[in-house]
Amino acid sequence: MSKRDNFSSELPPDVVEATLPFLSPEDIKNLSLTNKYYKKLLDYDSSRTLWHDLYHKDFGTIYTNTEPFQSENHQKFKTCSETIMVERYPYMDWQQIYQARTDKANFYTWGCLRHSRLGYTAASNTNLTDGALNGGARLSSGVNCPTRVPWFPSNAPADDRPIVQISSGGFSFQILTKSGKIFTTGSTYTGGHKGPGPRGAANDYNPFRDAIRALERGYPRISGRGPVTEFHPISTTGTFPRTMPLHHGPTPVPAPTGRLSSPHSNIYKDLEQLGESANEYVPGNKHIRRMLTRNSFPIYCDPNDLHIEKSKFGKLKFVAISSGRSHFLALDDKNDIYSWDNSESEHGVKIIFDNLPSKISNPILKIACGWDFDSVYIFGIGLVLWEDREALQKGMEASHAYHEIIPNTGEVSGDDKLVDFTCTQGKTVYYITNAADTLYQYSSGTIRKIKLPIDGKISKVTSCFTSLVVFVENDCYSIQLKEGNLDIDSIMKLVLEDPDDFIISLSGGDYHTLALTKKGQLYVWGVESQYSGCFGIGRPEHIVNELHVGSWNGSRNVKVSKPLKITLDQDYSCVAIAAGGWQCGALIIKND
Repeated sequence: MSKRDNFSSELPPDVVEATLPFLSPEDIKNLSLTNKYYKKLLDYDSSRTLWHDLYHKDFGTIYTNTEPFQSENHQKFKTCSETIMVERYPYMDWQQIYQARTDKANFYTWGCLRHSRLGYTAASNTNLTDGALNGGARLSSGVNCPTRVPWFPSNAPADDRPIVQISSGGFSFQILTKSGKIFTTGSTYTGGHKGPGPRGAANDYNPFRDAIRALERGYPRISGRGPVTEFHPISTTGTFPRTMPLHHGPTPVPAPTGRLSSPHSNIYKDLEQLGESANEYVPGNKHIRRMLTRNSFPIYCDPNDLHIEKSKFGKLKFVAISSGRSHFLALDDKNDIYSWDNSESEHGVKIIFDNLPSKISNPILKIACGWDFDSVYIFGIGLVLWEDREALQKGMEASHAYHEIIPNTGEVSGDDKLVDFTCTQGKTVYYITNAADTLYQYSSGTIRKIKLPIDGKISKVTSCFTSLVVFVENDCYSIQLKEGNLDIDSIMKLVLEDPDDFIISLSGGDYHTLALTKKGQLYVWGVESQYSGCFGIGRPEHIVNELHVGSWNGSRNVKVSKPLKITLDQDYSCVAIAAGGWQCGALIIKND
């Protein structure tokens, strides 16, 4: 027997399978080529082990708090997406499941249309019908049923079209593709609100302003008029917004006599071209654009360097996203985090922490956004929170977060090991441990233990702006949040119309909650605000007067008190959800 055969016999299939989560797809492919044993075990054409692991890696969303850590109470752990696909398609093997998730899951949104946050406008999306618009085609206040978003065509780059993860802030959706690119919907993700960015009134260094001032100093303008920056605001990329008049063509300069001399070329041409070349949209859809980082642009290191290297855009590959009210956070495949957190710039800022161990020994395992703050879970350290950071100065490539660590959340084993957490607002976090019998609240530097009047082991927690939901086995309970604290008297078991189905994931907006079940079905409840359509079950009059499942809550709001199923025009399986503000989104497979 050869030495290599001895090696293979020392690593049985269960051991190899246990190592797969720590290997990249390229590593797995290389391992499969080392000998016949591994080729058979990891063969792309026949290995169930391989395809299951690839599905888990690509579509499991395991790096955010959407999914809990594997606990001692759930040894056969599957992510929500895996659970749904196995339940809905028991006749498929893992290769077929992977292919179906890759090719057939499309992005649907509904709710408020303001700022084109749904990824389209009433006029731009041919999938919209008049019946789907609250207020009709003229007013178009919102979309009242799940509507497919114009996305990459079938002939797009293979890894750009599949969507790995979606999340939603107060004013937009964030979309993560299999290729590791982040896209955002609409004209603003901040809504003009401040996120967990630079502390106080400080701003990050903006090299575009320096570049414009340098250009203007070289080309003095008409006597008696200030620099252009006093009259025209600089856009997020440093160039002028498309809504503002641009100085195309000749630009006059003052002659010694006060009369205009001969024209010269547009002095802002290079900056305008920089802004245009830095914009990347979904083909045919100007309402979804790619989000980039500061270190993708040479100008942040050298204000005189106005060229673009698009190859740098793909240098970072992101593996997870999480959204807050007016900000979002992303983790890349090098275990670095980036924050989009203020209205002054749409370029992500790399975040670092002072006085913490190296990411090599203590990697970031999960990221999460609260309403107005960010958090990460670091191996052996625990939950790290911050609500502001250092403003970037000229020459700085990363920003130090003003962070704090929740005590005793860094255990790596035993009953005290953290299993799941959810972030609300004001640096308040709720979390559970392996012991699964207590809910913990961290707020204002204090940890509080909360015993809930429910039966069973707590397996998962999630929250939205107005409520917290606790999962136990096949049931879940909703508890109202009032001024950041739990109203225990409001606890309510969430019951579905299908007794054989149960909720496995939730996402919430300002006043509504969207739920996803084991069978891949969508449920919604709460308050639909201002004719926004965020319930996705039709016009308000239909909900109240015809379905008799809701009631008016003011002149333009509708309230639904218990989970109500969302139906589509054909059978479907939903594999991911996102809700925020007055909108909802979902990745949906329509079944033939």
